[in-house]
Amino acid sequence: MSDKAEDWVSAGKAAKRLGVSTRTLRRYTLEGVLEDRRSPGGRRVFRVADLNALARRRGNPVVPASGGVVLYGRVSSHRQRAEGALERQMERLRAAAGGRVVAGEFTDVASGLSDKRKGMRRALRACQAEGVTSLLVTHDERLARFGTGLLAEVVLPSWGCRLEIVGGDEELEGSEEGDLVRDMLAVVTSFSGRLYGARSAKARALTAAVKSITGEGYL
Repeated sequence: MSDKAEDWVSAGKAAKRLGVSTRTLRRYTLEGVLEDRRSPGGRRVFRVADLNALARRRGNPVVPASGGVVLYGRVSSHRQRAEGALERQMERLRAAAGGRVVAGEFTDVASGLSDKRKGMRRALRACQAEGVTSLLVTHDERLARFGTGLLAEVVLPSWGCRLEIVGGDEELEGSEEGDLVRDMLAVVTSFSGRLYGARSAKARALTAAVKSITGEGYL
C-alpha cells in the first residue's frame, strides 16, 4: 500500500463518508464500484480520493476532514410551506453556513412532537458522517418540541457534532400559538385514545372540548 497514511481510511470511516452501511460498502468492492486494499495490519482500507470520486458520481457533496454542516428546517403545516416559510428558513441556514461545505439539506412538514419525521431522521444520520461538525437550525423547536437538550448535549457530541442555532426565526414566534395548539390537540387525542379508546365517546368529547376552547382557526 502506497501514499500517506492519512490518504486511507478504515471500512467504518469509509461507510460513514458515503452514508452507507459496511455491508453496502462490501457490495461496492465485490461489484468493482470501489477498490479496497489491505493495511500492513491486514485491515481493509479505502483511498480517500476514491471515496470522494464516488460521492461526486452519486451527486453527494464531498465533506472535508472537518467543518461540514447539515441544514434542517421544519414547518408544522402545508399552508406555512405554501406561504414560503420553509424556503425562507432554508435560505437563512444557507447564509449562516457561509463557506462551509453543506453535507445535506433536510426538511419536514410535520409537528415538532413527531419522532417519525423522515427529514429529521435523515439529518441526524447525516450528522454521523465523518467531517460533519454542525447541525444548523433557525430555532431549537424546529428540530423538536421536546428533547433538544438531550440531542444537543449528548447525542450530537457523541458523533463529534454540535447543534448550531442560527436565530432570526421571526416566523416561528408569529406562528407559535397556532403550532402549540396543534401539538396540544395531538397530545390530547393520543392520550385520550389510550385511556378511553380512540373511538369512545369520552375521547371524542375531550378532543371536541379542546377544539372548542382553543378555537377552530388554528386547526
